Amino acid sequence: MLIELYSRSAIRASKRISNPGCYATSSQLLIAPLVEYVKSDSWPTVFGLSGYSGAGTVPATDPDGRPVSAPKVTPKSLGGGVRPYALTDHIHEREAGYHLSRLANSMKVAFTPAVAPWFSGILSTLSMPLSQKITAKEVVALFEEKYSGERLIRIKKEVPSLQDVENQHGWTVGGFQVHSEGDRVVIVVRGSHFSCSTRLRLERRGFFTRAVSIISSRALRLSAYRRVFF
Repeated sequence: MLIELYSRSAIRASKRISNPGCYATSSQLLIAPLVEYVKSDSWPTVFGLSGYSGAGTVPATDPDGRPVSAPKVTPKSLGGGVRPYALTDHIHEREAGYHLSRLANSMKVAFTPAVAPWFSGILSTLSMPLSQKITAKEVVALFEEKYSGERLIRIKKEVPSLQDVENQHGWTVGGFQVHSEGDRVVIVVRGSHFSCSTRLRLERRGFFTRAVSIISSRALRLSAYRRVFF
């Protein structure tokens, strides 16, 4: 559950906390400020590009014969391009739709991911038909209102670049554009594989709780005692 969108008090009272998936985090944060503008007979569509570390690992051995983990996908295997996968029914597609239904009845999300030749970090692009006309300036204002005070969310007018998120946690959204006919919005996000709320859950001021942290690189999944703050 994302603390940026749902009940902080419920999470604060919990002893076990599951961290949301990387793409599920990005999709929910992209769509949540716009739930009142989702066209009833259409699904918001999110196209995601992920660094190859997000594809996971496979067992291997090093030159000395010791067991190690190796990337399942490498830049060489991608041949300098990208590789789409899980074209329908991706687990994060279902996860995002399930949780967004807390904000809007029976929300469904269309999500198509692809693996890219950089190591880590994701790029998500939302394309969403609108139920009513709205300007790009008004879309920015909705995001600023929704995420006011959220320290790991950064909002900018330009399309985010790799330098906005490289080697840091967080979620940077920008590139807000509305179609000339006012019936479709496009927004771009750059973020790390770690869910935006991971650090919030890992650093609670002076309070320790047992949390299950499923770290969204998918190459690394840990269950451990974590520090959590809200």
